[in-house]
Amino acid sequence: MKKALEILCICCLFAASAPIPAAAAAGGGWYRVTDDGVGFYSQPSDASDALFTLEKTYYIYASAETGGYLEVSLFDNTGGFARISGYVKAADVEESLTPAEPVYPTETLTVTAGTVLKSGADPSSADIAAVVSGRTAYYYGEAPSGGWYYVRYDNAFGYISAGCVSAPDIAPHPTPIGPEPEPEPPADDDQQTAAPADTSTGEIILIVLICVPAVVIVLLLFMPQKNGGKKPRPPRPKYMSDNDTFDDLDLL
Repeated sequence: MKKALEILCICCLFAASAPIPAAAAAGGGWYRVTDDGVGFYSQPSDASDALFTLEKTYYIYASAETGGYLEVSLFDNTGGFARISGYVKAADVEESLTPAEPVYPTETLTVTAGTVLKSGADPSSADIAAVVSGRTAYYYGEAPSGGWYYVRYDNAFGYISAGCVSAPDIAPHPTPIGPEPEPEPPADDDQQTAAPADTSTGEIILIVLICVPAVVIVLLLFMPQKNGGKKPRPPRPKYMSDNDTFDDLDLL
């Protein structure tokens, strides 16, 4: 019996320590650019310079936050706009609900004069590729210093002088900047408090499903074997012959 109790305790401890599936971690979220000069960075560091400034009134999607910087991305590889990932200072943008389209402007620029795609917003920076007049460059944003645009041209990213391309014509996002509407409250308070109860109930059910079979197995293993419902016969005394029965013994 002692051994049975030990096994039962081990089973209960195992059930209590069994991991309960946790709710999925919250995913990323939308943020809105509500000020001018919000930079898009290649690294989450104050030591790095912004590649370009984001368009005011538009939106970005952040997947994570690192040291005060949001890890964000622009575009989804459609319409000639290749996806680009980078970082934005969390303090420079505001959390937002899911935005209406367009999330971010898709503006193309026409090259008006042959020039060179540069690695930086500076004439002395390294050349990347020759830019041919009449071709199309895909606009991502203006350099923080002004006078240059960060673009994608012939599958390469770089800076092009603003004087050699058509100017971007970007209208504000159709959703006015202002307080976001409050999310709708739940139907009633009972629904709001039901979630924790469901979680506790799930944990209890899981523990019971583990403990009950363990108890049944232990009882089956250590329960005394029955002898078909018959009482055990006493040992035959030495003075009884093989032909005598216990009934005859009572008559002696």
